[in-house]
Amino acid sequence: MRVFGKYCAVFGLAIGLHAFVSASLQAQDASSDADQQSVEDALNAIRDGDIKTGRAILQHLSEQANGEAFYHLAEMSRLGIGGEQSMSIAVMYYRLAAKLGNPKAAMKLANILYFEGEKTPADIAEAFATWQTYALRGNPEAAYLLGLIYWNGENGRAPDPVRGYGLVWRAAQAGYELAIPAELEMRSLLPGEARTAGQSYGQQLESLGFSDDHMNIEMLVEGWKPDEKDEDEKPAEKPEDWSTVWHLEVGFAMREADAVAMLERIQTEHANIIEGLHSEMVQSANRTGRYKLVFGPMGGMHPAVRLCVDLKRAGFDCFARPPG
Repeated sequence: MRVFGKYCAVFGLAIGLHAFVSASLQAQDASSDADQQSVEDALNAIRDGDIKTGRAILQHLSEQANGEAFYHLAEMSRLGIGGEQSMSIAVMYYRLAAKLGNPKAAMKLANILYFEGEKTPADIAEAFATWQTYALRGNPEAAYLLGLIYWNGENGRAPDPVRGYGLVWRAAQAGYELAIPAELEMRSLLPGEARTAGQSYGQQLESLGFSDDHMNIEMLVEGWKPDEKDEDEKPAEKPEDWSTVWHLEVGFAMREADAVAMLERIQTEHANIIEGLHSEMVQSANRTGRYKLVFGPMGGMHPAVRLCVDLKRAGFDCFARPPG
């Protein structure tokens, strides 16, 4: 009887050990499967509506210091996908991804700090430094944004048109879509030798870098301005086709009533920005069921960008849309 009892005890121990080993192996297999899952697997799950699984994969990958995973976690927080929308959490994830070398996160963080954040001197300096870093690495968006800022002069900077043109020209040469019409307009406003100097700077950006000194200012005609405008000029007529003129596309709303409320708010609280512009509420072509506001026409790229920056600083999503 005692022998049988000992046998049962040993048998029970063996079963327990087998169960423990099996559970451990299953846990290892699960961990291995998670390690083999990619960011693309997470995005596919999210596209299929399984947001919980997608987020879990991204969080697991982020624990492995995956910058792309941190970037998409930031996007989910910024857009409120699968949870509450939180810009502060998004910025935290963007910053972690940027520190891991993710260029999309670094650029998105810089754009938020400059256009949408509290716009403290530290935020502006960080955004500017990020754009400069990535422009020197060949990022055309960074070159384009810096080019507009140098050209127009912002945040206490005087316009530096030759440097600004050179940066936009470089972005256009790289095929950056927004830079192509901007470069054409800038080119038409600069004397020939100033254009040549700007293009030379764009070609040698990596070696010349950035400076606060105004570049080749002596090449500009006296009294030159980025966008001269006759004070007596009357607002242009409302275009039949907005795609033929420079204009502003502002905000997105899920309901027509929300778009109307946004338009009334802009007209009431920010009339100084949109003064003299025609406005229209239209359905978004690439966001089904959403509405956006259109303002214009604008006299060109420079006033369009300047007013768009003003609207961004007032808290509205804005895009300066070129003709075409």
